[in-house]
Amino acid sequence: MNNQPVTIGRIVHYVARGSADGRYPSTCRAAIVTAVDHGQPALAVFSPEGLFFSDPLPHADAEPLTGGTWHWPTTHQDSHRHA
Repeated sequence: MNNQPVTIGRIVHYVARGSADGRYPSTCRAAIVTAVDHGQPALAVFSPEGLFFSDPLPHADAEPLTGGTWHWPTTHQDSHRHA
């Protein structure tokens, strides 16, 4: 899915930053693209703690995944991509 266009309404995964003290690790969260600015999506992110809205974010294009980025949902075969 890496070559798919980023458009409003698409479902993606947001990579949560986690806490600085490491108590809460970085993890992937479900998100919906709400706007696109120069190819970078702004997101509505869903987490157990609630909903939040992000400014446009860069794509997570390297392993390990970096907090504060997004990537396309993974398939079962790609499950190692989860932060």
